[in-house]
Amino acid sequence: MGGFLSHLTAEQNSNVLDATCGPIRGNVYKHKEELIDGYLGIPYAKPPVGELRFKKPVAADKWAEPRDCYQYGPASIQTGEFIEVFPPRVPAAQEDTCLTLNVFTPRAPSAEFNTKRPVMVFIHGGGYELGASGDYCAYSLSGTLPLKDVVVVTINYRLGVLGFLTTGDEVCHGNFGLWDQTLALKWVKEHIASFGGDPNSVTVFGQSAGGASTDLLSLSPHSRDLFQRFIPISGSSHCDFALRTAENQAKIFREFAEFHGFKDGDSNDLLQWFTSQSAETLSKVKGFKKTISGFLTFIPNLDGDFFPKPLDELRKEAPKKQMMTGVDEYEGLLLAMMNPAFSPADTGLHLTPKGIFGPDVVENPEEIQKVFYEQYTNGVDKSDEEAMKKKLVEAVGDEFFNVGVYLAAKNAAKHGNEVYFYTFEYANPEGFGMFGGMLPFKASTHCTELRYLLGEGVYSKFEPSDEDLKLLDKTTTLFSNFAKYGNPNGKSSVGWEKYSVEHPERHFRISHPDCEMRDVYHEGRIQFVEKIDVESAKYQEVIYGKKSSSSKL
Repeated sequence: MGGFLSHLTAEQNSNVLDATCGPIRGNVYKHKEELIDGYLGIPYAKPPVGELRFKKPVAADKWAEPRDCYQYGPASIQTGEFIEVFPPRVPAAQEDTCLTLNVFTPRAPSAEFNTKRPVMVFIHGGGYELGASGDYCAYSLSGTLPLKDVVVVTINYRLGVLGFLTTGDEVCHGNFGLWDQTLALKWVKEHIASFGGDPNSVTVFGQSAGGASTDLLSLSPHSRDLFQRFIPISGSSHCDFALRTAENQAKIFREFAEFHGFKDGDSNDLLQWFTSQSAETLSKVKGFKKTISGFLTFIPNLDGDFFPKPLDELRKEAPKKQMMTGVDEYEGLLLAMMNPAFSPADTGLHLTPKGIFGPDVVENPEEIQKVFYEQYTNGVDKSDEEAMKKKLVEAVGDEFFNVGVYLAAKNAAKHGNEVYFYTFEYANPEGFGMFGGMLPFKASTHCTELRYLLGEGVYSKFEPSDEDLKLLDKTTTLFSNFAKYGNPNGKSSVGWEKYSVEHPERHFRISHPDCEMRDVYHEGRIQFVEKIDVESAKYQEVIYGKKSSSSKL
């Protein structure tokens, strides 16, 4: 929606960088005395079309003639229920040229890191169905983390049906979007040194679906050795939307094909049908209703390939890493007010929209939904619409984001990873744009921290006040410290303690003017949601590989 430096225009550099991927030209972004070189739209994979459609990506060929990389590459094909809310992507989404990445690197030599700076690779969110690296204003991004002595890489990957189709068996395992992300990390490993980055000091970070992807990449044996640190933001492998069983995800794709006219057939017939359809048809989801529980539709699956074992086993055997993870104060604020699934009922507001705790997840869905509703509305005047909206916001944020990130921090620490846990609790009340009028109150919500990390407004143009700029400096310092040293405190201390399973709710509050450690996470509500989630059939099967009798409260 607009970065804080989007009014500036980059200078195209005619000089050629002799990169190992091929000679390349890029932009120059000027920030007072500092220059950042930006190379946009670099292909890391061959076009995923023709014989490569619904296949694992293949690395792009190196080139011999100088390539002009002045503009972002096209987004992946977009889909999902929020596509009409956000403006069209520029460049427009395309299937054949979407697998590109972008590199932002400081030009001046680093006094601390000699010729190779630590690298931060960002994975965008969007519910696995929309979004692109190009949504983040390049000039604005160049004025954030790259000014903290790190090289930043942002990537595109396949989304929706094209990124996550599975037949649930050997015919099509799926997870192509995750394979794309993995190939991008392999590109970083092979080529980032020629851009001034250290291939042996790589931090992957992502937000929302990108946060879940980041955590999933830390677990898969195909990707986990390609980086040293990771930062899942507002998403993790433990979130409701992160992963389904292959069986359930395959059922959704079969239902989607039938919605568009597919007749009965085996897995080969189903794959052939999808292969024959246009990208336009495969992006049409309006009117489609899945029967499987879950907030999102086309997501990764526990395929036996990218994920050869249940997630807890993979976490246990994975190389130990440094992890930093957290959420916004009111993750559900914007989502609850925008999503028609949470619209007012005849009496009060739905706290448990259809499809979250369905019969495939819990054996007593009506009872669970009733208990869930009562837990959040206990002691609240049901006729007080503003009070009910606040409870709705809390419920949505807890179920979709807060509990999953909390569980990931606990699980990672349990298996020997060094974890730093936080909540982000600051928002400029003037920064909500057209969405401000629909909110019952204003606070940090899903995507808010991206303003102070990458300089992009996301849901409205970011026009920072002096206080905003101070928090931007503070946030980028904490995150870049983690990438450089494995510790957000850096070489000094800001008082951020390492996470401990003995005090599972203790976390660091990022805000302005002060940050501090706190003992209670989201007012202590999380233990109730944790009990429902960890006992659900879906959670038990995905995390532990066993089917439970499902939640009984």
